[in-house]
Amino acid sequence: MILSLTVIDNMTKLITTKAPNLPMAPGGYSPQYIEQLNNALRLYFSQVDNVNQSVTKAINADGVSADFDYIDFNQLASFTDQTSRLGWNSVDETLNLGMAYGVTQQIGQETYARVENNTGVTIPNGTVVGFAGVGVGGTLRVSPYLADGVQPSLYILGVMTHDLPDSQDRGYCTVWGSVRTLDTSAFSVGDILYASPTVAGGLTNVKPTSPDNVVVIAACLVSDATNGIIFVRPTITQMQYYGVFAKTVDTTPAAANTAYPITFDTTRLSNGVVIGGTASRLIVPESGLYQCVATLQFISNSGVDKDIWVWYRKNGVDIANSARLLTVSVNGAYTPLSINEAVSLNANEYVELVYAANSTNVRIDAVPATAFAPSAPAVVLEVNQVQL
Repeated sequence: MILSLTVIDNMTKLITTKAPNLPMAPGGYSPQYIEQLNNALRLYFSQVDNVNQSVTKAINADGVSADFDYIDFNQLASFTDQTSRLGWNSVDETLNLGMAYGVTQQIGQETYARVENNTGVTIPNGTVVGFAGVGVGGTLRVSPYLADGVQPSLYILGVMTHDLPDSQDRGYCTVWGSVRTLDTSAFSVGDILYASPTVAGGLTNVKPTSPDNVVVIAACLVSDATNGIIFVRPTITQMQYYGVFAKTVDTTPAAANTAYPITFDTTRLSNGVVIGGTASRLIVPESGLYQCVATLQFISNSGVDKDIWVWYRKNGVDIANSARLLTVSVNGAYTPLSINEAVSLNANEYVELVYAANSTNVRIDAVPATAFAPSAPAVVLEVNQVQL
């Protein structure tokens, strides 16, 4: 007879007590037999009491390690996973821990975040999710992530490892490890998977391009319509912001030797850097080092030498040593100027491009498109974040 203690749930034969052999019963009544039987039962129940005391002490008291040096798990070919059950996984060579929502964690090979869904709909298994606020009691809320450049890449969290209904119940998001039973038939084994810029919560094996977010989420381990497996390992880098702006009309200084901020009328490309406040201000969304690269196109209206100054301002203040000078004199000839400057900016600060001339007989000139060439803006200014 083997007694399997139920004090520790579902750990069959973790601690066992073997009953002693009972004496053979005689044909008739025997006081000696009764005494032998009593002794055997007393010994057995004494063993049970000792084990129970040891288990109780191990569970409820400090210094657990003094009672158990180690625990051996049966290496069964398979066992049924269920909530709160712990057992050896012979395939992955680790312990399986049964959790809520039918989730089975391979201990040491998967890491979860405990999350809440309050989107109003169920978030399916395999959905890429990002931060969506904080619930009551500090609960981490998530929603399907769309990598279209609107939400920062740093909001990415991981991939749901089960269907999570819209409720106050919390579930599990895999931030490192395998997610199974997915439709990965659109991918090949070994494909690197990115957060999708077109499907919220989706994955794509096509690397997105700017202005979309480029966030590596996982690799495809098994390509299958129902039993696909991905390995989640988000590689998250902070987005770098940029903008390309143009002035497409002519500009002439109203007075000589007077500074004029250059205004922009066209946003050619933008990811975070925008025109704001006035048309001359280019505002950045995050702190960092930004490289400002401008090209200007001047034309002279006479053959007399005319000097032109171009420089940068930060938050309305001239940046020291940022000016460049150009002398134009050929009547009707176009003269380009390029001016670059690295500027350290905090979030919501701005830069401006400024010019002045010692004559009003010169202008920054925009040229319309011809039959063989596109238009030439008067000014093009690029603002690119080069360091976070």
